[in-house]
Amino acid sequence: MDPKKLLVVLCALAGLACGAGSSAAREQPPAAVSPPAAQPAPAHEQPRPAKGTVELGDTITLKADETTEVASKDVSIRFTELVSDSRCAQGMVCVWEGEAVVALTLAEPGRGERTSAELASTGRGGRQSVEFAACRVDLVAVSSGGDQVTLRVSKA
Repeated sequence: MDPKKLLVVLCALAGLACGAGSSAAREQPPAAVSPPAAQPAPAHEQPRPAKGTVELGDTITLKADETTEVASKDVSIRFTELVSDSRCAQGMVCVWEGEAVVALTLAEPGRGERTSAELASTGRGGRQSVEFAACRVDLVAVSSGGDQVTLRVSKA
């Protein structure tokens, strides 16, 4: 037998032995990659509910269409929408963790400035932070349903 054909046959058999070629393997959801267990943030970094203002250095949770103001700046941050979500659903087994992309609107009303930004939960599909009016906003987490985001606001 030709050595190239033999190599192809051996690779195919190895794939079948690992389950890559079986229909049962294709019918099952992909295997999950569990992210590391989240460590609780220190008390000074615990997400705060969006009530009025946030200080630079704070971590805050916003619901969809909710806005917060940065206390020491003339800046507002609004969680506009969940743009896309390819993350593994709870109870499913997935090969990779997936990614959520959210849209934020940042405004500086005193100057009439406004910008929109899409932030990704992982660095693969886009940026995880945005800078606007000397503020930096980092996407920390997106809830499993995509209806809440946790953001860290700091000085740019």
